[in-house]
Amino acid sequence: MNLSYYIAKQISGNKQSTFSKFILRLATIATALSVTVMIIAISVVHGFKTKIREKMFVFWGHAQVSMFSANPSSLIGDAPFPKDEHMIRNIRSVKGVQYVYPFILKPAIVKAEKGLEGIKLKGVEPGYPMSSSDAIQFSGKPIHYTDSVYSSDLILSRATMNRLDLAVGDAVFIVFFNPEQGNPTVRKLKVAGSFHTGMEEVDKGFGLCDIRLLRAVNHWGDRDISALQVGLKDYRQSEQVSAQIYEDYLQPPMSVSTIKEIYPYIFSWLDFQNTNAALILVIMGVVAAINMATALLIYILERTQMVGTLKALGMQNRQIRQVFLYHAARVTLKGILWGTFSGVALCWLQLQFSLIKLDESVYYMKTAPVALNWLYIFLVALGTLAFCSLIMLLPALMVRRIKIVKALKFK
Repeated sequence: MNLSYYIAKQISGNKQSTFSKFILRLATIATALSVTVMIIAISVVHGFKTKIREKMFVFWGHAQVSMFSANPSSLIGDAPFPKDEHMIRNIRSVKGVQYVYPFILKPAIVKAEKGLEGIKLKGVEPGYPMSSSDAIQFSGKPIHYTDSVYSSDLILSRATMNRLDLAVGDAVFIVFFNPEQGNPTVRKLKVAGSFHTGMEEVDKGFGLCDIRLLRAVNHWGDRDISALQVGLKDYRQSEQVSAQIYEDYLQPPMSVSTIKEIYPYIFSWLDFQNTNAALILVIMGVVAAINMATALLIYILERTQMVGTLKALGMQNRQIRQVFLYHAARVTLKGILWGTFSGVALCWLQLQFSLIKLDESVYYMKTAPVALNWLYIFLVALGTLAFCSLIMLLPALMVRRIKIVKALKFK
């Protein structure tokens, strides 16, 4: 039997109330609170990043194939290219690609009785998904496509409709400006439905319509498009899949851009959230470790007489240190288990009941997002245990400095 572990177990079973017992309980509570905060912080940051990415991907996909533009952040250029079914099938066959949707993007002005609003209209074909999800909510009716002429249905964002005081079924005038034409082109359309993502970058400046309407306005051919929206099964493969599409199936001046290249500032901001999460983890980890180290130091001082007795009986310093480290590890593990349970429980409550509300205009969502990742939770618990154990080696070294004679006299 491990003698150090046996003694530590006997100490833990001692029900006598002492000052060090009280300090260890406080350290356990502090560790539990630290782990709880760390789990909540990492779950909220992970959930926030996941939700924002979903909102971007649902509207723009993970990558876009278009004619080359010197400025990728300008979204899609004006140069059309013919829709090539063979190329679309090839792109769909690439491993990791989930869907490919052709579209046209064109600036326009929405003219209503209450005012004007500049937007970019995204012309889409039948089959473009218009069903609600966690990332986007549709209301009203989808675009009704006919075989003969383009549809006069229009899907606007809820934010645009609110600013212009529009409702589903209202008629609006859409004004298009073409550089080669002196006078603008005006079309009367009906607001068939609305969408809402909660992201100002999408909701404020975009709408959906029949792709044939934009072909007619641009005087393009029956198969001309602006770009292909490519969706992937795993967003982390966007750069790899985009490079494969470009190398295997595209010829200059065709190019492919990831959504991260089109909206770099949004994804840079999301990456910055990792820094915030890391800062919280470090602070809480240090708090937990310092609390446990302080508690262990007090515990050793209170057990000075016991240390002297064990030394007098011939027990080595290393074995005596292990007694206190085993005991402190049990206390730390107890705090970690309670903290893990509390953190997961609070995250679950937020997932189920959305207790914490947010200002959607600032945070892009109405409730605090939470994404439980069991790997991250395990790493938080394991990292806390390892860091606390490492820090607790410092007060445990005091055992070597305790002299037998003085320890036996200590009261």
